[in-house]
Amino acid sequence: MAIDASLLYTLPAGIAAFRHYGWTEPAITYGYTQRSAAVAATCAEDLRLCRRLTGGGIVDHRNDWTYALALQGDLAAAAAPATELYATIHTCIQQALKKQLIPSQLAPCPRHCDNPPPVLDAPDHCFLQPTANDVTRPDGTKIAGAAMKRAREGLLVQGSIDRGALPDEFNYHTFAEAFQQALASQLAIPIGTTEDLRSLFDSARIQQERERFESEAWINRR
Repeated sequence: MAIDASLLYTLPAGIAAFRHYGWTEPAITYGYTQRSAAVAATCAEDLRLCRRLTGGGIVDHRNDWTYALALQGDLAAAAAPATELYATIHTCIQQALKKQLIPSQLAPCPRHCDNPPPVLDAPDHCFLQPTANDVTRPDGTKIAGAAMKRAREGLLVQGSIDRGALPDEFNYHTFAEAFQQALASQLAIPIGTTEDLRSLFDSARIQQERERFESEAWINRR
């Protein structure tokens, strides 16, 4: 979370950064607008909880493939309407899944469904109910969702892919390569190379963000 935030605020002009990562302990993240007490009441006590910078509901990271895409503000994609960008990113996921013959579809808007989801008082668990343009299997099982944060400096997308919705033999390395290539094509951002990636990571800012995400003020913000 701290690295994602640092990339959002410190990327050089015209740069996009894509990364995917794992978790060192059983963890759940929840959207910026969620109430921490309500989230904790719905989760097991042995899970590490972390409020995200992005919106959305509760995401269980115990069996997912987590990614982040940071777009510096000078890029045209950073100014795209959120719903349009959301659909574009998930279309890229579909293209990458198709490389491994995984059928998928984009979920329709619930307002257009015959049976819209019920309104719940408890915090929303993202993978229990697909929202518009989430990636699903043909049977409706959700594969991927994401949330965004727009700032003066740019835009951050944090997404999750449910490993349980994909075959055991699914190749995530192949998927990652195909996903990045699709993003580069659809967002008109060429894939570049650099000899030293450290220039993209502001260690002082990462530490500052780490302290923020670990603070009681952030955890209990609402």
